[in-house]
Order: sequence, then C-alpha cells, then structure tokens
Amino acid sequence: MKLPLITKKIEVFYDGRCGMCCTFHEWISRQSRAFEVDFIPYQAGEAELVFPGLNTLDPAREMIVRTDEEKVYRGAEAWVCCLYSCADYRSFAKRLSGPYLLPVAIWTCRLLSANRHGLSKIFFRKKDREVRRILHTMEVPACEGNFCVTEQDEWRRELMK
Repeated sequence: MKLPLITKKIEVFYDGRCGMCCTFHEWISRQSRAFEVDFIPYQAGEAELVFPGLNTLDPAREMIVRTDEEKVYRGAEAWVCCLYSCADYRSFAKRLSGPYLLPVAIWTCRLLSANRHGLSKIFFRKKDREVRRILHTMEVPACEGNFCVTEQDEWRRELMK
C-alpha cells in the first residue's frame, strides 16, 4: 500500500449507524492532525454530492477514504490512511502499510467489519454498566488441566478422563 506523501485533506465515508465506526471517528477526531480529515456518514445526503459514484463502491460493506488527489482507499487501507492522518501515529501507519503487516491489518479489518454490528451492540452503543452486566451473564467454561470445556466441545471432557 502506498500512503499519500503530500496531502492536505482526506474525506472518510463511514457507516454513521455503526457504533464501532462512530467510536473510531470520535477517536480520530481527538488526535492531533498531520492533515485535515472530513468524516461523512455514507448515509448522509451530502455524501453522494461530495463524492459522486460513492454508492457504486459499496460503502455499507467497508469504510472508504478519498484524498484531495482523488486517490481512493477501501477497507483496511482506509483505516491505515486514517491512522496516518494522526500526527502521533504516522510511523505506526507506515509500518502497517508495508508488505509484512498489511496482510495482518486486512485480516483484522475483515474480521472486525464482518462482526461490527454485533460488536457495536455490545461495546460501542451501550453504557459501561450494561456491558459489564452482559459480560457477567456469559457462561465461564470449566477449566480442567490444560483445557477449558464448553457445552460445544463436551467431547474434550471425555478425552481428559
């Protein structure tokens, strides 16, 4: 991935209904800037006006970033580009954009994107007390020896006998 060397501004098109996306937007907004970032929910009427053809890129599926030089980044590359906009995280973004770590970033982004609505319901749209209550109602598996047995893998209990 080639990060924009000289850019003054990027536009980030994200899911304005996704708690994880909104939390990322809020976090990026609090960081000191290397260049300007405009966040626009892809559902907003202005999104298609600002970026004609945006909907053909399927912004509901993955975040999209467009630079002032008309370069478009999607998915993990868009996340890395946003990180690159943060003055304190530029070197980390450069490392993530390299050939060794970009596949890890892509895998992580796909995993999070595929589960973002569920993760948002649990972590990003609920108050801390409610998250704590949900986590405490989850069943803790019984651990015996080197294995933690759940109902789904009851067969391990038999192997450990």
